[in-house]
Amino acid sequence: MEKDMQQSFGVFKKHSDPKNHEEEQSVYVNLHKKTPETRKTPEVQTSSRRFLVLLVSLGITFLCVTITIICFYNKQKQNLRDLETQNEQLTLEKRDLLNQTEDLRMNMTNLENQIKHLTAEKKFFENQTKEMTINMTIQQMQIEQLRNNSDKLKRMKTVVSKYSAFPVDFFCSDEVCKACPKDWIQFQESCYFFYHSNYPWKSWDESRQFCQSKKSDLVVISSIEEQRFIKSRIEYYYDRWHGYWIGLQRINNNWIWVDNSRDTLGYWDNPGSLESFAAIIQNATLNQSWVQIRNGFKNRFICEIEALIF
Repeated sequence: MEKDMQQSFGVFKKHSDPKNHEEEQSVYVNLHKKTPETRKTPEVQTSSRRFLVLLVSLGITFLCVTITIICFYNKQKQNLRDLETQNEQLTLEKRDLLNQTEDLRMNMTNLENQIKHLTAEKKFFENQTKEMTINMTIQQMQIEQLRNNSDKLKRMKTVVSKYSAFPVDFFCSDEVCKACPKDWIQFQESCYFFYHSNYPWKSWDESRQFCQSKKSDLVVISSIEEQRFIKSRIEYYYDRWHGYWIGLQRINNNWIWVDNSRDTLGYWDNPGSLESFAAIIQNATLNQSWVQIRNGFKNRFICEIEALIF
């Protein structure tokens, strides 16, 4: 188009007031000569329009993309700021948690030390309690022993008081006293001596004198248990009528024991006899094992003495 156009310039001077010729203005005029326009073909016009539309589309697209990128960048930048803020917040929280953790660790250490201290105190008190319990048990045992010794002394005093002269040598040897003398058998609160010798046998009076020489007397049977015990210890010898003298005799037609008590058991084998002294035989039933025999009959015998229980 520049080739089609020709330009020329002219300068015009403009005079102001004729009275004032001092100023002079110059005016430049752009003179050009237009060449005649050439007519465009329809194909060229269509291509131009298409090109123009394409440029506009590309511009719009570029503008949209640019706007999208800017929006995305701004969004990411905002997200980054948010993340940085959150990171700072988390850092502060982490620091707080670390401080709390350290405090908890110190508290736990203090608690552990307190637990160790309390455990040591507990063990100390437990040992003291055990020691006190042992001492208390020992004291209770000593008190019980003293009480038993006191009871034994009382019982011993009661037993000894029954004797005008207590037979120490009879119950005691090597400074040790026993409930029953040697060769005597204890049953409940009494001691029994069973004369099992084959010779010499003795009459009722001789048997009693022997027992009395041993600070005792012929046996007094006062219960079925004592009867059972005595019968289990005697032996069968010679014949059915030979047995063991017991401390029972007829006085004024009443059967009286040597301790002056009246007999209430009546375990007679021959209740119709007229003899006045009693013996117990082995081969008879438990409650029919007493026989009435004359005084001069020779038998074995049984002595009884109160046991020295203390």
